Amino acid sequence: MTHPDRRWLWLVSGITLAFLVRGSIVLAKLDSLDADPDAYRVIAETLAQTGTFGLMGEGEVATPTAFRPPLYPWLLSFFVDNDRHLASGWVAMLHVCLGVLTIGLTWDIARRWWSDRVAWIAASLVAIDPMLLWQSTLVMTETIATALTAMVWWWWVARLNPNPGAVKLDGDERINSCDLSPSRPIIDAVVFGGLLSLTVLCRPTFLVWAAMLIPALFFVGPSCRIRRVARVGVVGVILVATVGLWTLRNVTQLGHPIWATTHGGYTLLLANNDSFYDSLNESSIGWKPWERTPWDPTEFFAEYEARERGDDEVSDDRVAYEMAKSTISNRPAMFAWSCVVRATSLWHPFPARTPDRSMMVILSIGIYQSGMLLFAVLGVGRHWRLWRRPNAWPVFALVITLTAVHSVYWSNPRMRSPVIPMLAVAVACLVVPKKADRTTTT
Repeated sequence: MTHPDRRWLWLVSGITLAFLVRGSIVLAKLDSLDADPDAYRVIAETLAQTGTFGLMGEGEVATPTAFRPPLYPWLLSFFVDNDRHLASGWVAMLHVCLGVLTIGLTWDIARRWWSDRVAWIAASLVAIDPMLLWQSTLVMTETIATALTAMVWWWWVARLNPNPGAVKLDGDERINSCDLSPSRPIIDAVVFGGLLSLTVLCRPTFLVWAAMLIPALFFVGPSCRIRRVARVGVVGVILVATVGLWTLRNVTQLGHPIWATTHGGYTLLLANNDSFYDSLNESSIGWKPWERTPWDPTEFFAEYEARERGDDEVSDDRVAYEMAKSTISNRPAMFAWSCVVRATSLWHPFPARTPDRSMMVILSIGIYQSGMLLFAVLGVGRHWRLWRRPNAWPVFALVITLTAVHSVYWSNPRMRSPVIPMLAVAVACLVVPKKADRTTTT
């Protein structure tokens, strides 16, 4: 068993190293944070300048929007300076801190559930993961979404279902005490409901994940049945209230009860249009994954720009939904095949072949991520007795959620970023002897 003083020394050293790794990558690509591909920066600056979650129009008048979910731009708005500009340095600092938080949470989850050795391996994998490193250099939601899902899983493991036993590895054995005080289950539920609500405000996709986690709370933890029912109710009420407040804001500002965003129609149409369908054939997945080329959306963008526009962003989103549904209904067989292609794209280990990516980069990242996915499956299979228990449910629920949603809506590998810390724990637990399953009473 690791001595407590030595453990703290290793922990501080690990955090310092994590800051250095994440910080060096973000600083090296600081210019890429100047770009704003998804309009998060402009919404944040508009919010800081005017107090309106919107886009700046003619005459410096802010137009309310629900084009993006609110959490990330709202957080960025706190870093807008007096010149009404969001400096990339502040975004870099935020992403580095969120990345280190993700690494630390992964470490503690693996430590509580498995052992110190598993914890350090899992944390190291998260620290050097090329997908997470790349996304931390972009003004997009992958970094904060990954941190939030790690926080939800950590609260589930550490508070909602504390491990009464521990995997024995090289003499490392821990017993986590279980506080059965009446107030704790409700407090834990309030915090958990808040964390789940933040994930939904970051990405509406996580509402499906939340819907899979909340009923499972009844089967988690040491509380009696009455407290479990109360906990489920509290989490559900908090989530409904949070989504309800965002919906009420949109009714007030936009005149429509938008519970998610006004971007869903576009992402559905991007995944289901004739140009994309025409590009699909039996070789869409390909036998040479390192030579996979992305779909050229030029024709789609031309048709999208020529569409009949709605009167506002809500009706325009509805037009996009109708166009997508028309394509799906006219070509149902191709829709079914496209779902397979999109699901494959989500979990594809190799980056697409583009002019700005060398074959060496594609092969290096692809081989690394292929190993991650393979070893994660092997890790789960090796310790299936433990992975079929409650602490693993957030992992399986998130995998199911991402696969189901992005098999219908637009998909690419970066959208699996939130599950990477969970995969890292699955990979790391390969070092645990299989006989350890019988020494654990989780």
